[in-house]
Amino acid sequence: MDVLRITVVGKDIFKLVEKKCELVGLNTVNQVNYGMLGNLKTLTLSFELSQEKIIKIRTLLMDKLIEDNMRLMPMYVYGDWMRIFVFEPIIV
Repeated sequence: MDVLRITVVGKDIFKLVEKKCELVGLNTVNQVNYGMLGNLKTLTLSFELSQEKIIKIRTLLMDKLIEDNMRLMPMYVYGDWMRIFVFEPIIV
């Protein structure tokens, strides 16, 4: 089993990201952690997935998050594709 971690930064988008996770079959009953990043609230969702499903579900999730690019900005660390960070986009 592999663990996919999604960290959402900004309380305004918590529910939106949870809905996107449910669309691809990720249930939010799994471990949930709250924290702070400066003055922003963070939510970290952890999902245990089998190795056969992890790449397909992660790809679908990133596609769903990218579709909503006016409200969500998903990113991941180079080389660590099991951790996804979702921010509100910065509009200048």
